[in-house]
Amino acid sequence: MPTASTLSPDAYLIQHRPDLGLLVLRWLRPQSLYETQESYQQLLLLARQHTCAHWLLDGRRDGPLDVYTIHWLTQHFFPEAVRDLAPHPLCMAVLSSPARLQQLADDTSVAPVAHRALAPEQPYHTAVFLNEAEALAWLATQPA
Repeated sequence: MPTASTLSPDAYLIQHRPDLGLLVLRWLRPQSLYETQESYQQLLLLARQHTCAHWLLDGRRDGPLDVYTIHWLTQHFFPEAVRDLAPHPLCMAVLSSPARLQQLADDTSVAPVAHRALAPEQPYHTAVFLNEAEALAWLATQPA
């Protein structure tokens, strides 16, 4: 049962799902960098309040990936989230659209940066999915 919803009217929705032990961030339309930053900051605020380091990030309705957002996430936001949520490991299941997955394969400006962000040596665990059930199943297997 969802609780503690945060909504920026038409931009994103954040839900705490204590029944699943996770937070859900759904982008409802393509986001600007500022909106992306705002949504992640709100997510981290809720994660601190609930000591919840398992996140389902639903980017299926968001626009194309961009280098600036990925850089901000990997250089600033994810390190902050990892520190703030320690000792709980940050685990993120990312729901992607087929177009974004194709961009990861084809876009030479974004692909290398995105692949580094998804690399196993990062201080967080992440995986990309097209299917929400598979994403939730993966999150359920991650350390708490």
